[in-house]
Amino acid sequence: MGADSGIADRKSQIGNLLLPPVLSLPLGLAGAVLARYAVLLPGLCRDAMAADGAMARAFADAAIPTLAASFAVVCWAAAGLFIAASLLGLVRRPWALALLRRAYLGAYVVALIYLYAVWRVTAAACVARTSPEGFAPGAMVVMGWRWQFLWSVLCALVVFAALHVTTLRRAAVGAYTGTTPAEPLLGDRIVENLRTHGYDPHYRKSLIASVLTHAAVIVVPLLLEGYGCVRSYLVPYGSGGPMVAVVASVERRERKARRRFVLNPNSAVYFHVPDLDDSDVLREVEDMTRLTYAADPGSVAGKMGAGGGKRGGWPQGVGNEPVRFIRLEYSGEDWDDGMDPTTRADVNFLQEFARVTGFRVARRSESHAIRLLKKYPRGYAPPFVYMTGSGGINVSSTDIAILREYLLGGGMLFADAGSPRWDHAFRSFAKALFPDKRLVPIADDDPIFQMPYVFPNGAPPLWHHGGMDAMGVKHKGRWVIFYHPGDINDAWKTGHSGLAPELAKGAFQMGVNIIYYAFTHYLEATRRYRK
Repeated sequence: MGADSGIADRKSQIGNLLLPPVLSLPLGLAGAVLARYAVLLPGLCRDAMAADGAMARAFADAAIPTLAASFAVVCWAAAGLFIAASLLGLVRRPWALALLRRAYLGAYVVALIYLYAVWRVTAAACVARTSPEGFAPGAMVVMGWRWQFLWSVLCALVVFAALHVTTLRRAAVGAYTGTTPAEPLLGDRIVENLRTHGYDPHYRKSLIASVLTHAAVIVVPLLLEGYGCVRSYLVPYGSGGPMVAVVASVERRERKARRRFVLNPNSAVYFHVPDLDDSDVLREVEDMTRLTYAADPGSVAGKMGAGGGKRGGWPQGVGNEPVRFIRLEYSGEDWDDGMDPTTRADVNFLQEFARVTGFRVARRSESHAIRLLKKYPRGYAPPFVYMTGSGGINVSSTDIAILREYLLGGGMLFADAGSPRWDHAFRSFAKALFPDKRLVPIADDDPIFQMPYVFPNGAPPLWHHGGMDAMGVKHKGRWVIFYHPGDINDAWKTGHSGLAPELAKGAFQMGVNIIYYAFTHYLEATRRYRK
């Protein structure tokens, strides 16, 4: 018995020794974090308003700058309280324990104020992202914004609540006063209640089971719905024109037909047998009807879009959301080639697109599984999705059906061969998508090569993984598949994979044409869903 009593005493001494640092240090860390945010918060608010005019108006209307300044003051006050409690809490005196308890109570107040601030800021952001037609971000999107700001604070609050309860236990009082109370204190009763399920354990267990069951029935499906949730794709609203600039035409030299002479054995005269197409009239007609392209050196790049305005954008567009670049994920090699932070193919293209068009663009590329295409609301799906790789393409029949429905519903698949093997795989994949259609060469004078940039000789061939001509599948007069067999993705990478700058520029311009074509035709094909 004496040995057991000695062990218990040593454990008690160790607990008393460690308890003050355990109760104090988390407050010090929290104080440092709050001081940092007190310094940064006003600047973050100014930057957000300066980067986006719509956000600036919404923030000003909701008095967010005043809220940010007020919350910064709260952060400074809480930081001072927390740091003081962290330092003085190491002193074993009753007043130090009282200061720790008040600091933990202050943490609850700061958390409530932070919750209110997040609610106000996200509500203002929702207003800023609402289009002139009244299309606003969905509830799941707004909930995602709020969860992104709140989850770390909620986790910290759980830890602080546990430490606060610890300050209300007999062990804490004994560590700071030197005398352990004989009767259980509030903290001890809370811990004991949680451990034993209270006065009626059966009721407590039934209550917990009921809560978990309701969570499984109600909350879990919502979380599953949110898993892999998509954000509506909004094409920029406005009015613009199709022309941006003209790509220089490469003059093709015609080979002069060699005169052929035939010897008539019954005549002493050599004579020429003319070709059926060798006619001055035919040559004149050909010259008159041949499409010629010449860049106007004094021309200025216009704002891309439709409707004939100068602002840029599409009359059927919605809001001022950034243009996004979305890849399709599938089971196969290098579907994400160019998405890494080094090569940055997608991001480089988006930045070039922003430079030549003036539209806002996403800061990073996106990718998601084919199955998520069916989650987009009608009329608000991506006008195009991108697909590349270097090996096989393994896609389920269900995903093929989902992708086919997306394409027939107005979308376009922009496919790009990363290797000859992928070229063969994609041709089979296209046949599986549309058994009744086939990939056909896209004519050089097709609209997709004419606006905004003019490509007199069709798409730039680049690397010849599957021939030199761009190909596609057309449905009801609209290209639903645009297939570039020359790895345009490599030309977009940082350093352009060794490609000459002029050729890389042509690859970027081809991408701009594809986006313009996809946006324009998607909005027309899905017009009825946005009325």
